[in-house]
Amino acid sequence: MRTDETQRAYALPTVPRPHPGRGAVYVEVGEKKSWNAAVSGLGGSVLQSFEWGEFRRHGGWTPLRLLAEDGASAAQVLLRRLPGVGGSLAYAPHGPLASDPRDLPAVAATIAAHAKARGAHLLEIEPRAVDAPDMETEGFRRSASSVQPRCTLVLPVRESAEAQYAALPKGARYGIRRALQVGIEAETSTDEGVDLELFLDLLGETAGRQRFGLRPRDYYRLLLREVPSALVLARRGGAERPVAGALILFFEDEAYYLYGASAALEGENLYASYLVQFEALSAARRAGATRYDLWGIPCEPHAKHPLWGVYQFKRKFAGSGHEERYAGAYKKYLSPLQSHLARVGIKSYYTLQRLRGKSSGPIDD
Repeated sequence: MRTDETQRAYALPTVPRPHPGRGAVYVEVGEKKSWNAAVSGLGGSVLQSFEWGEFRRHGGWTPLRLLAEDGASAAQVLLRRLPGVGGSLAYAPHGPLASDPRDLPAVAATIAAHAKARGAHLLEIEPRAVDAPDMETEGFRRSASSVQPRCTLVLPVRESAEAQYAALPKGARYGIRRALQVGIEAETSTDEGVDLELFLDLLGETAGRQRFGLRPRDYYRLLLREVPSALVLARRGGAERPVAGALILFFEDEAYYLYGASAALEGENLYASYLVQFEALSAARRAGATRYDLWGIPCEPHAKHPLWGVYQFKRKFAGSGHEERYAGAYKKYLSPLQSHLARVGIKSYYTLQRLRGKSSGPIDD
């Protein structure tokens, strides 16, 4: 038998772990079923889905879908021409994807090369990963703000409405009961054409009251048409006008609460939004989802935060769920000589979007 010293003398040298992203061969994918299967297998969200890319075409973005031949990594990159600069901005919402998060830097570097070959001056990525270590070694810099929420709350979708209700925290159950007691009814719309316009009226009122930006109405109409979704509305006593509502997106086994609205009724609290969320969870169950993403909370919540009220409401539903925190946004300038012009172009783009009411631009935690 060999001694420990002999074993150490004959120990094999450490072999660096290969990086699937670096040097991997990527192919463009143009078929919905195979792309969505690859994204789902890598833990991707609706923002990396085929349908989301097609939806964003209407906003002037061109999707570039790249999948490694071994299936271990992928990215849907959205490309948009920069105003007055030439070249384009490349953006990967909740991407890139990698089977092993440690490979994200190498994967991102390869994706950057593909984006540059298509005329991009800047690539911005927001991987849906808890950590993205060593991104700086590939020339990426951490952004101070992000486009997508960096922190969120996720609930499990239970096997039945009864099980879902039992799993909710006490405050959420009380809100649901109270809404029913005062005559609120919530249902998933079967007439989305008419109901969407009513919801958008309500969303406009909510935005004015809470001072957040809105997209043009066509944005929401296209979203409901292009991406698997459901519109949930709550009404009182059979009235046509809703008092609360939510727009929910679906992708594979996930559901996402993307937009919500509620009426300001002087002197009354109808708890309608509680019943809307309960019906949204039922809609998620019918769609085959097992995970319900409440889509964004402050990473550092406090009473003076502008989203404090939203945070408190979502927290009332998250007792049986958990919080997720993602690495955030990283950017890489791909054309050094154009970097200054790219910065100017991107700033101009977000300024124009804000003036048009299409986007509030990047968000801080």
